[in-house]
Formats: sequence, C-alpha cells, structure tokens
Amino acid sequence: MTARSLLRRALLLAGLVGLVAGVVWSRKELNEPTDRTGSAIPLPRVPRGTDRIADARLVARPGEPEWIVDLAGWVPKPITSRPLQLLAIVWALPSTVVGLLLGLLSGATPTLRDGVIVFSPVRGPVCFALHRGGFAATTLGHVVLARHEPSAALMAHELVHTRQAERLGPLMGPTYWYLLARYGYARHPMERAARIAGREAKHVGGGHTRPTKPPVHT
Repeated sequence: MTARSLLRRALLLAGLVGLVAGVVWSRKELNEPTDRTGSAIPLPRVPRGTDRIADARLVARPGEPEWIVDLAGWVPKPITSRPLQLLAIVWALPSTVVGLLLGLLSGATPTLRDGVIVFSPVRGPVCFALHRGGFAATTLGHVVLARHEPSAALMAHELVHTRQAERLGPLMGPTYWYLLARYGYARHPMERAARIAGREAKHVGGGHTRPTKPPVHT
C-alpha cells in the first residue's frame, strides 16, 4: 500500500468521524434548553403566522417544518476543548481555504479576532459582490470578509456561521445553498439563528448578513 493510498484512507476516515461527530453534536445542541449563559438559544416560540414582533422574519410560518424552526434557533456554543477545536478547524478547512483566497484577493489586511481571521475593509471584486448583494459581511469557515470594521453585533452574527461550519464541515456550503434556494435569505433558518445572536449582542453590548441600515458605500 502506497503512502498516497494511506493518506486518502486517513482523510476519508477523518471525514467520516467528523461527519458523525457533527451530526451528533448538532442534534444535542438543538435539544438543549434555553438560557442566557451561552448555550443554544432556540427560536422564540410565538403563534404560527404571527407577524406582530420586531422582526417578523424570525416567526415560524404556517406549515413550516418543525426541523426548520429548530434549525432557525440553533446557535452553537463556542468549542472550548483544545482537541475539538483542532478537529473543528480541520473539518471546516474547505470553506476556510476559499475564504482565505477571497481575502487575499480583497486587498484587506487580515487580523485575528474572536478566533477567526477578519479581512476588513475588503476592496475590489469582493467588495463589489458584497455591495451588490447588500451585505455588510460574509463568513467562510474561519474567515470573515467585511466591507467595514465589524461591530460586536455583526461579529456575533458571523461567528454563528463559523460555528455552524465547525459542525457541518464540507456540508456547510451545500446545506446553506439548498436552504437559500428553498427559503430565500430572509427566511433562511441558518440566517435567522445568526440574527438571534446578533440581537443578543446588541442587548448585551450595544452562517453573510444584511445591515439594518444601508452601509456607507466604499
């Protein structure tokens, strides 16, 4: 057996282990109770079809599958175990590599913040793409690409996407884009979960995200 064959088998085994661990971890966190100490925060339960809250996009609509409602409230906790942190970095590496390539093309100087690499302010085609989409920032694995220095609320939002990627690994992209095609951005369950974290950060201190006000043009 050649070294290349051994490497392929090792990577396949690591991927399968990571996939199983991610699924088990995700199911565990989706079933955790609500609290304000950093554990998973479920979507606020309100009567289905109700639009009379500050952000109607967070409300479950009639007929929405229960697993979508649960996913929309899945705010993963930060990983504190060093071995699991390393595994999460490797598991989310495909998305992170794409983020790094885009970051290097953006002309921004990378900085380390909250355990992720932030490229801000991005310029060139990356900035143009974010601007055309109306986004303040987008996250790929452990990389955040932002048009301006991210606020605490924006970072809280983007870090949810990083933690989602840490659990889903290579499945993050296909899962996100399938849900985007199915529900759109405003109703995207992973974006709704990230909005919860952003709103929590605003109250305390104050998956890509749309700013509440039109951003300054770059």
